[in-house]
Amino acid sequence: MKKANTPAREKQSINVYSKLTAGYLAVMLFAYLLFTGFSGYGGIYAQKYSAFCVLSVAYVALTLLIKIERVIIGAEKLRSPIDIYKSLNIAQKLVILYLILAVLSTLTSPFFKTSLLGSTGEEGLLTIALYCLCFLLISASATPRRWMAYLFFASVSINSIIALIQLAGYNPLGLYPDGVNYYDANKLYPGTFLGTIGNVDLLAGILCLSIPAMTAAVIKTAKVRNKLLICGALMLSLAVLVLSPVAGAILGAVGGVVISIPILVKGKHRRVAVIVIAVILLLTLIAVYFFGASLGGTAFELSELMHGRWNDHFGSGRIYIWRNVLDLIAERPILGGGPDTLGLRREIAFERYDEALGLTIHSTVNSAHNEYLNILVNQGALSLLAYLALLCAALIRWVKRSKDSAAVCICGCAVVGYCIQALFEISSPLQTPYLWIALALLCSLSIDNIKGKGELK
Repeated sequence: MKKANTPAREKQSINVYSKLTAGYLAVMLFAYLLFTGFSGYGGIYAQKYSAFCVLSVAYVALTLLIKIERVIIGAEKLRSPIDIYKSLNIAQKLVILYLILAVLSTLTSPFFKTSLLGSTGEEGLLTIALYCLCFLLISASATPRRWMAYLFFASVSINSIIALIQLAGYNPLGLYPDGVNYYDANKLYPGTFLGTIGNVDLLAGILCLSIPAMTAAVIKTAKVRNKLLICGALMLSLAVLVLSPVAGAILGAVGGVVISIPILVKGKHRRVAVIVIAVILLLTLIAVYFFGASLGGTAFELSELMHGRWNDHFGSGRIYIWRNVLDLIAERPILGGGPDTLGLRREIAFERYDEALGLTIHSTVNSAHNEYLNILVNQGALSLLAYLALLCAALIRWVKRSKDSAAVCICGCAVVGYCIQALFEISSPLQTPYLWIALALLCSLSIDNIKGKGELK
């Protein structure tokens, strides 16, 4: 009788999980991003979140059921938790730690029931657990392939085309209420919505992932035809970025590309690239410091902050939000108030005047509008440290392995762009799953066996 853990059977087991993971990634990278629900922008958030939960729970459950079935029939050997733990890389161990801390934060929360499923942001323990479990399964069984990048670029391009049509004043999918369009935002309907994501700030997260990733793909792609196709997709994303100006998105996308340049150039030119970028950044800061007041807008606000002068209305009210959120941290610094419970701990409301609309917009706050600060206040300092350590581990891997793998390079560029815009935007299950997918592919165990594949074909 053959042993259950022969090389042939081990290879067969890997193939089973790889195919299931490939199916999940295909649906997430294409269909989920383009799914708009069945009732327009009014119901898009809830319906897309429901779709995310169904897809992710099904993926995790099927993987578990297949594992149990294969152990029962003797096709796989049941490993001890210690053996499994030893086989994990540092990123996977940090994700497990992050999940454990989220569970502890929930168990100790004064808003236990709410923190299980989340408040209006739908980022309770359930969502965090799905992020982490899907990360672990993808990083354990997926090998990054060029079709994954191309599928994501295709879906982002379709989304961008729809957004551009909406920016021209049309309503191609009937997502806006009858008789209104994008420019009626906050006048005839609350909020600003665009594309297949919904809220324009959430769309910003997708653009900050796609633009640096596409830039890297153009450089790392060998075939001219494919370079041109990716360039076309990149131009569409840039057009949406410029025409629907979200300051955090512009900073994230541009910053993601700029920071990635030393990784994208080869060998001895990297040091020169680092020096040039450092000089440009220094000159930009000097220019903003001395001339920002005359430029207006975000440059003016940054200049004022650099001079030690601040106003609660800076950053569309973000200074006011951050100041109030910081006051809450001392109440529960270690494990926070529980996932997605910020809005229950303090009523934070503000108003800002929108010059373009000529209106004063009144808003209530249930997120810190800074993903790192949001983790700190909701899940505590330990969770934030685990999350930052995960990002650092992933980015170190990006720096070390980009020369060997185009997939590593592209995923790392996407992560950098997202992490920059995360300083000013909110996390949500509509765009944040793509960060976790990029992180999982970047930290995939299979990357360790990839060498000399620095280009996409």
